[in-house]
Amino acid sequence: MGGILTGCVGGINLYNANQYADAANAATRRGDWDGARRLWARVVVNADLGHAAKKRRALFYYEYGRATGVTCFFDLSEEYLNKAYELDRETAGPVYMSLLELARLNSDQKKYAQAIGYFERAIPELERVNAQMEAPIEYANILDEYSIVLSVVDRDADAAAAKSRAAMLRANNKGRYSISDRTPYGTQCSAIKK
Repeated sequence: MGGILTGCVGGINLYNANQYADAANAATRRGDWDGARRLWARVVVNADLGHAAKKRRALFYYEYGRATGVTCFFDLSEEYLNKAYELDRETAGPVYMSLLELARLNSDQKKYAQAIGYFERAIPELERVNAQMEAPIEYANILDEYSIVLSVVDRDADAAAAKSRAAMLRANNKGRYSISDRTPYGTQCSAIKK
């Protein structure tokens, strides 16, 4: 009897996780990052309790990590982006996504050495999935971000190389645009943090 109840409860948790995820995505689209953060917290609890598939949990952790970072829960953001990375690594998922967000999260906190470490792990992964051809303007934007961080730590030659590569991608892809927006880390600190 216990197995039946456990399976039933797990199914309810997964249903709840998906319902909260829909609401969290809607909150993000509205720019309500604090509302999204609260909803993503419910998503990850329900997904964990319902033993959601690792790929699904990786996505949920990733989104929760982004929302907590925007609302200035930086340690929690880093924890969940790293959890997303680990699950993506285990399941051959898109590890570059979490690595890139970790780079941006650290960069926006002015933790430049950490940001560079994440950029230097994300960029080869982006090249492995052919980002320079599939999303050249987005990739150029990433290279520009990387070059800025490199400049701050006086790695000027590396910064110039990244900036030059970004300019070449833009020149070779006139009329194309970025398909995603950058996560605005630290811009909507929750009242709880004040």
